[in-house]
Amino acid sequence: MRSWGMRIAPLLLTTALLGAVPAIPLRPAEPGWAQDLRERLEAPRFAGARWGIQVLSLDSGRVLFEQDAGKFFTPASTAKLFPAALALATLGPELRIRTSLYASRPPGPDGVLAGDLILYGRGDPLMLAPWRGGAGRPDPLEALAGQLRAAGVRTVAGDVVGDDSFFATLPYGPGWEAGDLARPFGAEPSALTLHDNMVDLWVYPGSGPGRPCLVFPMPGLGLLPVDNRTTTAVGPGQGVAVDRALGDATLRVTGSLAPGAGPTRLAVSIREPARFFAQLLHRALQRQGITVRGGVRAVHARDRAGAPLAVARLTELAHLDSPPLAEVVRVALKESNNLYAQLLLLQAGAAAGSGDGLAALQAFLAGAGIAPGDVLLEEGAGLSRKDLVKPRALVQLLAHMARGPQAGPFLAALPLAGIDGTLARRLDTGAALGNLRAKTGSMRNTQALAGTLTTAGGDHLVFAIMLNQYPGAGPGAPSPHEEVDAIAGTLAALP
Repeated sequence: MRSWGMRIAPLLLTTALLGAVPAIPLRPAEPGWAQDLRERLEAPRFAGARWGIQVLSLDSGRVLFEQDAGKFFTPASTAKLFPAALALATLGPELRIRTSLYASRPPGPDGVLAGDLILYGRGDPLMLAPWRGGAGRPDPLEALAGQLRAAGVRTVAGDVVGDDSFFATLPYGPGWEAGDLARPFGAEPSALTLHDNMVDLWVYPGSGPGRPCLVFPMPGLGLLPVDNRTTTAVGPGQGVAVDRALGDATLRVTGSLAPGAGPTRLAVSIREPARFFAQLLHRALQRQGITVRGGVRAVHARDRAGAPLAVARLTELAHLDSPPLAEVVRVALKESNNLYAQLLLLQAGAAAGSGDGLAALQAFLAGAGIAPGDVLLEEGAGLSRKDLVKPRALVQLLAHMARGPQAGPFLAALPLAGIDGTLARRLDTGAALGNLRAKTGSMRNTQALAGTLTTAGGDHLVFAIMLNQYPGAGPGAPSPHEEVDAIAGTLAALP
């Protein structure tokens, strides 16, 4: 029989050991909705994925929920919020971007313009813009040519020069993938942008089986080389496609259409937008009865290295001004237009004097209270797979803009749930409908949503929801964007 001392010793030892274990910090008590959300994020289908979320009340200034908000995520197109905010804050919503026709001197009494006619762009994205902000504007080509004729020009002795040297930039966004560059969403940024730097190809079946299809690039019929590999044929698998090899201007069209089928519209980006713009202007001059003795060429920033165009010494013979900058921001965010977002970043860099839009962005972010290093962007569109952003940086940007002098145009440019832009068919029921304003972001294995809303209980929130490394859970499961929308819908319904 063991003594009482023998029985007590193990108990004392256990107590001593337990007393040596440090206290485990407990997560502060969360409201029921937050607990439910955290359980959702920990569901087995997200075992290989990463969630980054922060929700901030604008009214109280408190963070209501966060999950890895201080870690880096691929932002996709939510990155467009940064150049949009930068442009509005530093350039102002009323800025108009001018495109000019310059010459060394006015035309002579005989109507002859000595030397070259210089088409000088400053980054207006809305020139002949398809489907978007260009609607209702006069044809810029005819307008410029008409002004030139009204200025007395009947002959241009030199060349028509498309000069896009206002931006010192590569002909693509840094970090963009080669496979993106022929797609409309990978169009080259240029200070001379026309028709979103892309063309529509209208493809019609040929006159009979075995005949090539008919291909009509618009605008610029006859200006672009087309490798037509199509055929008119009867049978399954009808369809046509267009591609363009990296660094090549030739548009290669493949596939087949059935006899009597309706036209198919394809879209493809173009190379050398400045030259293309100048070629189309050359045609417009001819329609106005203006003769050009020279040819058409393009000049870029690299051609003017060390000797920028001295526009103050030139004579401006014609010009067009863009709609207000707020309209460019609206299209960039509502339609998630990569080209426009990149041009906004370049515009801010040019205004800063350095030409470096990313440096101008970092200076702006510091003033907005965003921690250094929380935003690592290669470009302004979010198309680069190298871009990294912390969710808390998106939330801080949204809060800064919502409380600032440009809140009106900035928030109005965000897609509105169930109403317009990239959210026209999303979050179209419940408390989010017509209430939630947010920028979407989507690329392979990445979904994001960042914006603002008013809860059912009247609290004004800004939020960022980022889902990375998630290809989806398979057939029958919610899509990645539906997973993100479900969380946003929950926030909108909060009492």
